[in-house]
Amino acid sequence: MAVQSYLPATIGGVVVAAAFADDELARSAVEVLHSSGVRRQDMSVLARDRHGAEQIAGGKAWTPWKSAPTGRLAKLLARLPRPGRGLPREVRRRYADAIRGGRIVIVVVAGGQPADTLEALLTQAGGTDVAAWWSGPVSIFAPPELAGPF
Repeated sequence: MAVQSYLPATIGGVVVAAAFADDELARSAVEVLHSSGVRRQDMSVLARDRHGAEQIAGGKAWTPWKSAPTGRLAKLLARLPRPGRGLPREVRRRYADAIRGGRIVIVVVAGGQPADTLEALLTQAGGTDVAAWWSGPVSIFAPPELAGPF
């Protein structure tokens, strides 16, 4: 069985997410999470446009497009409409309207930190619609080969 993230395929993990109204709030949230010990591969920044998400993430968080295949065929396939636009169902259900509305969503795996601590950090950084849920491996996080030391 192929695993799309470093979370074990049979176990999964708790995921915490929040929406941010502007780029500065999202950048400060990434900084707060990073300074509190959340690893780069444990955070993912989702935005309406790829460039904006990569700018907010910088080198401190992951974006789903970092592991996207390159080449002409891959770029052609990326332009085709896909149901859900590649986001996991729970993220789509909770944050699709926020992303369409131009807000930035930061999703964090509660690996080294308890979920309630991450919820508090995201709220403190100005996040809204803060939620935590159980999730299996999802493609918005770093793949296992890029996840780094544990």
